[in-house]
Amino acid sequence: MSQENVEIVRRWLESWVDWFNSERDPDRLTTIARDYMASNVTYEEDPVWPDAGEYRGIDAVARRFADYIDLVHIEGVEPGEVLDAGDLIVAEVRIAMLGGDTGGAVEFLWTYTLRVAEGRIAHFRAWYDQDQALEAAGLRE
Repeated sequence: MSQENVEIVRRWLESWVDWFNSERDPDRLTTIARDYMASNVTYEEDPVWPDAGEYRGIDAVARRFADYIDLVHIEGVEPGEVLDAGDLIVAEVRIAMLGGDTGGAVEFLWTYTLRVAEGRIAHFRAWYDQDQALEAAGLRE
């Protein structure tokens, strides 16, 4: 079952990355969320993120990800590794966003821990610090 969950997350991540690197149609983002997430999905932002919040339900989660475009001026997104951590799946995402005073894009590595239930993403949390994510998933001490 765990490898199946890894593949679900990998497919979601690839679809999500494709959306961020395309015309970014909000309806398509909601469709992607409906294809991979449980109806009562919960998304938690890392508390280090300004105004971090928790979002429940497909529509709220899809809206929040669409908001990121303007909030952080996303220039591009690239998938990273997807790891099996037993009860959780760990997924890496490289995000290039405008760098304020630098004028160019600045790249960040975000890590997500995801729980899949009944073939759907039921809960996921963003981590700014990859070590904290790996520790939470039981892959590091």
